[in-house]
Amino acid sequence: MDTIEISNLRVRAVIGFSAHELQEPQDIVINLRIGTERRLASETDDPADALNYRTICKAIIALVEGSQFALVEKLAEEIALRITVDFAAPWVEVSVKKPGALRHSDSAGIRIERRPADYAKNLAYISLGSNISPAKNIIAAIALLRRYTTLLAISPIYRTAPQGYQQQSPFLNMAAKAHTLRTLEDFKIAVIDRIERELKRERDPANKNGPRTIDLDISLWNDSIMQFGERPWEIPDPDIFRFAHVAVPLAALAPDYLHPVTGTTLSQIAGSFEADDLELVQLGFGSPGD
Repeated sequence: MDTIEISNLRVRAVIGFSAHELQEPQDIVINLRIGTERRLASETDDPADALNYRTICKAIIALVEGSQFALVEKLAEEIALRITVDFAAPWVEVSVKKPGALRHSDSAGIRIERRPADYAKNLAYISLGSNISPAKNIIAAIALLRRYTTLLAISPIYRTAPQGYQQQSPFLNMAAKAHTLRTLEDFKIAVIDRIERELKRERDPANKNGPRTIDLDISLWNDSIMQFGERPWEIPDPDIFRFAHVAVPLAALAPDYLHPVTGTTLSQIAGSFEADDLELVQLGFGSPGD
């Protein structure tokens, strides 16, 4: 296997958690070693047969400059994910350094190695909804999912009519796909419940279908069929077959995913609904790296 090396890629990023670190972008130095099996390029001398490192650099710069990270560990992981998944590299070594981060030291940072198999973690599909400042809270929820998970993809956003209790504002609904090292139970507590708590989700015992700042549900977990927690919650979420606002965003993320219980694809399930009441909405974010 050959290795492409990109040395001392300098990018400006907002990274850290101290107050002074969040005031303005700071210099980050990135070094990459990327495995490539495209040996044909050495025979043909044709750029089309080579791994395009210029495109990779542009993607990494856009990722770093368009995001905010607390830790270099998270930034390095996001870079490795982008290179191994989006660019299909069989192996990558990522070094991220913060110059001047420590007194008496030139820099501080981390070096990681990853392969595509390292991202064969638990795969979660999360359904999101909000009808209290919905645009603001949906965007905030996705930002928090990016922080607490390896966010892989997000669906389009739909404006939908409320279910159950009609005397309330319409909802914005969408779905997200994420990798995590956490167990299902830990993911529910440390990610789902945490995000709802941070976005001030309040539950009315007398009206479970009432307005909410945010609602996150684990709709699918790998290809599991199970119950968990005290409630208990069900995986897959039965609402996939009940509501278009759950099925349609999930199908947009993974149309060929086979429902673990019925064996039907999410696309087939979504197609069984009258989706006329789902209105596409554009918000201020795109793919996970944007």
